[in-house]
Amino acid sequence: MTRPELLTALRAGRAELETALAKIPLADWEAERLPGGWSLKDVVGVGTPTYPHLGWWERRVVTMYATLGRGETPGEKIGEGQFDAVNARIYAENRARPLDEVRRDEAQAYADLLALAETAPEADLLDPARFEWLEGRKFAGRIAANTFGHYADHLPDLIALAA
Repeated sequence: MTRPELLTALRAGRAELETALAKIPLADWEAERLPGGWSLKDVVGVGTPTYPHLGWWERRVVTMYATLGRGETPGEKIGEGQFDAVNARIYAENRARPLDEVRRDEAQAYADLLALAETAPEADLLDPARFEWLEGRKFAGRIAANTFGHYADHLPDLIALAA
């Protein structure tokens, strides 16, 4: 994947997410109608000092990049079997946050991640040997998995919610 391909997919995935979200009235954003008893606010949410769901994962990539760029280790890796526990913790820590704050913070996390994708040196994004901690994976893959790849996981539920 090249930077232009990454940016095209990133922007297209975001547009698809925003189109789905725009079809859901704000009054319905806090209704617990999604799988697991989550509301739309819980799925989109982002906060401080930890960030729930989409926003948390977006912010995590931005923070990870900054840490790797300083030559430091970002911390423990989150493996396949750990996602549900991490998401549950993030949900519990942040579900009482106001909707307007959640929306604003998630939008900022996305903007920061988009800026990273637009401006980071190509070697940082595309060289699988650039960051040893990634074990031969390109950093662009982290961006993809935590934006358009992640949005696609939630789109069917969001589309159903909008219906």
